[in-house]
Amino acid sequence: MKRILAVGVGVVGCSLMLVGCSDNNSSSKGTSSATGSAPSSATVASGGKTSVKVEGNDLQGLDLNSVTCVKQGGTINIASGAVGGQQGLGVVMTDGQPPKVQSLGMVVDGNALAVSQAGGMGTGSADVKVDGNTYTITGEAAGADMKNPMAGMISKKFEITVTCK
Repeated sequence: MKRILAVGVGVVGCSLMLVGCSDNNSSSKGTSSATGSAPSSATVASGGKTSVKVEGNDLQGLDLNSVTCVKQGGTINIASGAVGGQQGLGVVMTDGQPPKVQSLGMVVDGNALAVSQAGGMGTGSADVKVDGNTYTITGEAAGADMKNPMAGMISKKFEITVTCK
């Protein structure tokens, strides 16, 4: 149980780091900085059609305008910022046909919930549907109830829709 919680917290922490490293331009492709760094092949998208629902309700406290989508190196990374640091989202999935979620972390009401296949143990589940540039990820994320850790694992159904160019 402690291992699963640690994986969930780690996934959320790494995913939220993507927010700090992302570009808030509506899209950029192959740009280089004034420092002379090599052009990147990453495509960054923000804005667009984004929604995050947990148990059928909008995830309150999540800044939907901060959700970014980065396609690079065969993966798609989706991350968000939070209002007041309370809620957050991070998803890593393959850029295949169909895409597959490698890891997903979200903070819901102060609880770190995850979907992961780390260490041979599966936590939660996720499916991806693609319609053009719009990805809809549905499933169930699991984690510990931080208000009552002795109660055991909790799980919440989610639906994430994001446009990624």
